[in-house]
Amino acid sequence: MLLAKSAAKGRLPESLFEHSENVRRMAKLLYDRLPEVVQQDGLAIDLESASLLHDMGKAAIGFQDTLRGLRPNWNGWRHEVLSAAFASILPVPEEVVFAVLTHHKQIPGSPTGEERGRLRWNHSEDLPEDWLSLLAEWQPNEAEALELWNSLCAHSRREDLRPEGGAKLAKIALNAAWLDDLKLRQYGNIPSERRVRASLLRGLLMGADHLASGGVTELPPVIRLGTFQPRFALRGFQQACAVRGNVILDAPTGSGKTEAAILWAATNQSKNGRFFYTLPYTAALNAMHARLQREFPEEAGSIGLLHGRAAHHLFEAAQRDYPSDPQKATQEALARARLAKETLYPVRVCTPHQLLRFGLRGKGWEQMLSEVPGSCVVFDEVHSYDARLAGLTLGTARLFAELGAKLMFISATLPRFMRENLRRIAPMLELSPDPADEGDRKVLDRKRHVVALLDGTLMGCVPRIVEAARQGLHVLVVCNHVSSAQSIAAVLRSKLGDNEEMVCLFHGRFNMKDRKSKEAALSGKELPRVLVATQVVEVSLDISFDLGFFEPAPIDALVQRMGRVNRQGDAPAPVSIVRSALSDYRIYSKGLVDATMNLLAARTDPLSESDLTHVCDAVYCNGYVGEDKTDFESRFNHSYLRDFSDALVAGEHHQWIEKVIENQSGRADVLPLSLKTEHRQLQDEKRWLEADALLVNAYTSSFGSLLDKSGDPWTVDLAYDSKNGLRRPGK
Repeated sequence: MLLAKSAAKGRLPESLFEHSENVRRMAKLLYDRLPEVVQQDGLAIDLESASLLHDMGKAAIGFQDTLRGLRPNWNGWRHEVLSAAFASILPVPEEVVFAVLTHHKQIPGSPTGEERGRLRWNHSEDLPEDWLSLLAEWQPNEAEALELWNSLCAHSRREDLRPEGGAKLAKIALNAAWLDDLKLRQYGNIPSERRVRASLLRGLLMGADHLASGGVTELPPVIRLGTFQPRFALRGFQQACAVRGNVILDAPTGSGKTEAAILWAATNQSKNGRFFYTLPYTAALNAMHARLQREFPEEAGSIGLLHGRAAHHLFEAAQRDYPSDPQKATQEALARARLAKETLYPVRVCTPHQLLRFGLRGKGWEQMLSEVPGSCVVFDEVHSYDARLAGLTLGTARLFAELGAKLMFISATLPRFMRENLRRIAPMLELSPDPADEGDRKVLDRKRHVVALLDGTLMGCVPRIVEAARQGLHVLVVCNHVSSAQSIAAVLRSKLGDNEEMVCLFHGRFNMKDRKSKEAALSGKELPRVLVATQVVEVSLDISFDLGFFEPAPIDALVQRMGRVNRQGDAPAPVSIVRSALSDYRIYSKGLVDATMNLLAARTDPLSESDLTHVCDAVYCNGYVGEDKTDFESRFNHSYLRDFSDALVAGEHHQWIEKVIENQSGRADVLPLSLKTEHRQLQDEKRWLEADALLVNAYTSSFGSLLDKSGDPWTVDLAYDSKNGLRRPGK
């Protein structure tokens, strides 16, 4: 019996017939689930052909010996090269041969280019490297391979794919221009329509292969968004969002923008169309994923979560499924996070980075060719991104609109200049609460905050914070820096008590284990008496405190912070903003902060939502300027996004994509030395996620000799505990 996969722990060997048939069935499921605008003449047949052919090269004697443990390896040779050669003797188009050839590796690169992850090719002879050796590996099992193929053709009723004259392999029947190098460029020789189709076919084949190999046999049902039942009477602006087309929604925090977004998506959902909901921060993504699962309990399994730490959030659900088996829970969470990257889930909650990978050709970008057309995409608080990320996000949104997606941008503070940039993407219907509507007017006239500007720093506010907490009020304190938050929390604990119920600290320098614990506490019925936090609380966390004390920041950041104070109330709550930050290190533009403080000082209290909008427009009246404007425009008009089809090279992705879109220079996951013993024990027990959850993601430039890079993971000799997080040197 020819094998496709060897035996592994808990898994029997899988025959080549069985695997090929599983991939064929999954490919059919994926095609049937494609949006109607993606389905093309002949695509279903070509995808089926590719799925049957993709692993035929595994019939080679050396590959079979390796699976059976008779050889240690197969010299780095690629089975898909032989699969493509076998496809070349059949009546299939070049796009099928290309998809089969590249379903694991990229096309060959230039002699001086990045070779990792690419097929090895002899460019001078236009042949794969070691071609004669590969043929020699094929010939001993040629008869068995042909017998297998005839069985697959009969089983799938594809008699048209039976070869004439046996299974004698020759050169791969593929125009050399497909295999891009310095001399031959795809876009100079292959029409863009064929390159797009080949990429689409490749992406679907990879998706079918990955899902079938992961044991998936069925696709989760498409969520019928129209079944959404709001939990309260809809306001006028929410009802107005039930409109077809692209929408900009500008509405206050806590007014029901999420409900409006679901109603909009339900109105615009096409048959089999995907729904993407993007947010900038991990905590907000986890909360939105849980929210959508609550709104659609019958189809909770159809909602995927896609961000760099998603497996840790999914681990909680897996623990409920396997309460006595942490290893099984770990495996399940990792599998669910991995599958979220495939074409499995019809609804996905994700960072904008996951969508940028498509336009900028990150790994796996081809699969989005089958998902973007006909989709609905919500971008939440896009103005909060820096100029570079905003430019890439809006450029990607424009590309999505060109490909047939519907877009919605929602925000509590959308500056006029950003609204003008959004109009450059596609025609937009602009919606906001209507003063003529009674329900909307209540939102607009609601004056939730009395703002006081105070001299000095937050340390001077400690007596007032302590007094409010002792009176039973819940107080939110937001600092601009982790070290400042740690200092304030230490002083408050010395006066109110050193327990999380009285003073809770929440910032980005906790490990994932403690972050999840704090997120769970904040989502509970009883908030801590005082929450000291950084920007992690600013977007989409549904929490409401009685009063707030904030360090100075631009108006949009302050509005988000105020949105966590008196979130639903009608009577104004006090918010104090100090004029000076505890740390001299500047994370915000001084001009924006100064303009915000000056404009707020000129306003009369209490502030209405329209007051805050006017301040936001005034602060950002000039939009992006200087280097920020250059960065925004260059990325908004990136050639890959502006000239998507013309610049497309099939079978290639870019290794540098992470640096381009995430700007994570200087950050790393590090393990505090005090947690090393616990980390090693969890690893020994194969509880990988729980071990990884002990790492802290932090800027490492100031660690110096305290950082040890000799092991995996890196360790840092800095104090860490679950109440304070990681402390920087000298803190």
